[in-house]
Amino acid sequence: MNKFFVSVDIGGTKISLCFFKQNTIIKKKKFTTYNFGPSNLTHIRNYLKNNFNNITKIGIATTGLIYKNNWSVLNKKMIGSFENFPIVDFFRKDMKIPTFAIGDTHAASLGELHYGNGRKLKNFFYITVSTGIGGSAIINGNVLNSSQKIVGQIGHTVIKNNGKLCGCGRKGCLEAYSSGTAIEKKINQKLKLNLSLKEIIKYHNKNKFVIDALNDATLLVSESIINIHNILGINNFIIGGSVGLNDIFFKKLNLFTFKKNNEIKLIKAGLRNNAESYGCLAYSKLKK
Repeated sequence: MNKFFVSVDIGGTKISLCFFKQNTIIKKKKFTTYNFGPSNLTHIRNYLKNNFNNITKIGIATTGLIYKNNWSVLNKKMIGSFENFPIVDFFRKDMKIPTFAIGDTHAASLGELHYGNGRKLKNFFYITVSTGIGGSAIINGNVLNSSQKIVGQIGHTVIKNNGKLCGCGRKGCLEAYSSGTAIEKKINQKLKLNLSLKEIIKYHNKNKFVIDALNDATLLVSESIINIHNILGINNFIIGGSVGLNDIFFKKLNLFTFKKNNEIKLIKAGLRNNAESYGCLAYSKLKK
């Protein structure tokens, strides 16, 4: 019987399950997570419990904060408001399967480090631009971490004093201006549309307001990248997330950043939307 390692990637709009046999994804399953809360995890747990008896370990990568195996949300507008939910025990005690949880951007940086475009880099900063914005630093081949809850959360650094209210409760956060959610909302409200950002970029990328909105959002991410470079001395930045990987967004980001600092190199995530899942796999091997 085949034995599987299962990654559970919890994002702002979906949960992605990946079933690994050794280093290869052999099966995927997705669930919607819009207006999601911890109680909805019961559906995921039951799906795994009722359909598979050959899972060796479960690795969870989630938006928000993981601290002492508990899960808290940063952006309460994204998937609900809760703190210190015992997400590891939720799976481990009921399913009797070894389980761990890490932050999604930390997972993605590990995935790129061990399996993606970070394999030949000792130092890089991973940035995801998607429903939200997150980050994680790799220094000398290790994830930069601390005893505190937050490391690398650039989406919740303030870039405009007393600016827009962010889902985390603060004002002026980068995520409130440059996340996929923020850009989509801004354009839809102005142009009276009801489209996803992917659809907006595909069908309305010549519209002046769309161009300006994308430029404004991308420029703020670029400024944040330059700030990180100046603080940490990191030159290589791996960009992931559904928005960050979009060709138009990435080209703009590269152009704005290079104009201001030609030492910085932007690299698309080689694992694309599987970076978090491969990061869970890498973490499971590091923690043996």
